[in-house]
Amino acid sequence: MKFTTLGTSHGEPTLTRFNTSTLLESGDAAYLFDAGAPVNALLIRHGVPFAKLRHLFVTHMHEDHIGGIPGLVKSFVKYPVPGQRLVIHLPEREGIDAVLGFIRATHRGWPEGLVSFDVIEPGMVWEDGDVRIRAFPTRHLENERQAFPSFGFVIESGGRRVVYTGDLKFDFSDFPRDEFGSEADCFCECTHFPLERAVELLAGLPIRSMVFIHVADRWHGEEGEAEFRRLTEKLPFPVSLAHDGDEFVFQELSCERRRCL
Repeated sequence: MKFTTLGTSHGEPTLTRFNTSTLLESGDAAYLFDAGAPVNALLIRHGVPFAKLRHLFVTHMHEDHIGGIPGLVKSFVKYPVPGQRLVIHLPEREGIDAVLGFIRATHRGWPEGLVSFDVIEPGMVWEDGDVRIRAFPTRHLENERQAFPSFGFVIESGGRRVVYTGDLKFDFSDFPRDEFGSEADCFCECTHFPLERAVELLAGLPIRSMVFIHVADRWHGEEGEAEFRRLTEKLPFPVSLAHDGDEFVFQELSCERRRCL
């Protein structure tokens, strides 16, 4: 399976990074994890047909993770092809009403069944011949003293397990260490907690490779990336600080990183 980190910024876009969105391609299907703007433009830039997209899984309802949904839906329904379907999985039912309200306000619509919605609950959220995707809860919204739901996902395909953390609590206490009872790769945010503390925990887990996304300003630029490498160089597995457009190909026994220019 191939992951492309379409957008890798934190809560705001920067001069070099767009908001969070990560694309998984497995077989003939594509799956999105989070949809920060401008996700539809980035799919076009990377040559991904909208008809290939099957599911969107959203970790939580902050704008930098959902802001690209209206544009994504517009692009998806504008020129439909036979058999095309998109399911948008949101962590809160109120989010469905919000997305539909925005679409109605822009006078868009679609044939029945072309786009549908689902509310995420902990446990298996999707399984087909290509992938299995299971949701687990995080406590990210507690950073703002809120109790709204937020999730990470475990993705299984082609003999590999990948843990996608979503955003986490400021003390790193909800990092899903229990999901590493056996080896897995990991996409982890790196904005909302001290990386110094995280490294201590991560060093003892059976992680095959780790890709850091949702990148804080602290790690931007040459000096920031050098400090990031200094803090993570002692980890006993490969570590990457993702940029917009990076590709990560997970095969049964290896991970290959390709920078997509």
